[in-house]
Amino acid sequence: MISIRTGKRKLIALAASLAILTCIIVFVPRSDTSGSSQTAYSRQAETADQRIAFLKQFGWQVEPEPLEIRDVTIPEEFDRVYERYNRLQQAQGMDLLPYAGKTCRQWIYQVTNHPEDSSTVRAVLLVYEGEVIGGDISSVAIDGFMTGFGGEKEPPVSSETAV
Repeated sequence: MISIRTGKRKLIALAASLAILTCIIVFVPRSDTSGSSQTAYSRQAETADQRIAFLKQFGWQVEPEPLEIRDVTIPEEFDRVYERYNRLQQAQGMDLLPYAGKTCRQWIYQVTNHPEDSSTVRAVLLVYEGEVIGGDISSVAIDGFMTGFGGEKEPPVSSETAV
């Protein structure tokens, strides 16, 4: 017969570990390997409050009034520039290909809390039928940058996909 002595501290530690593991399993979003564009964040953007809330999910604060609003037509066929921009969208769980040939609304906001010079940093949202379908955080400075909303960068082009 085997006897195992377990102290209160060990039982409490075990219970806490099980509680943490349960929370991780239940609340942490799973990565989507199916290739769909489902995301773990809200993409609603029908109203100004929803668009600002969308950006806030990623930690961005913006001026409430957009710098620019315009209609943009996603081209039927992507050139190299659009292919590259779409790779950035795909890196952040979105894809512009299903919207090829469609007209969306582009909202450009001034970002106020970027660690670089916020006066040059913009949040660009592409909205179709009240939902964010793409966009970026970018700098208009000469030596600027462009990332996804959460800092995603365009994945490098493999030799198989290079044209």
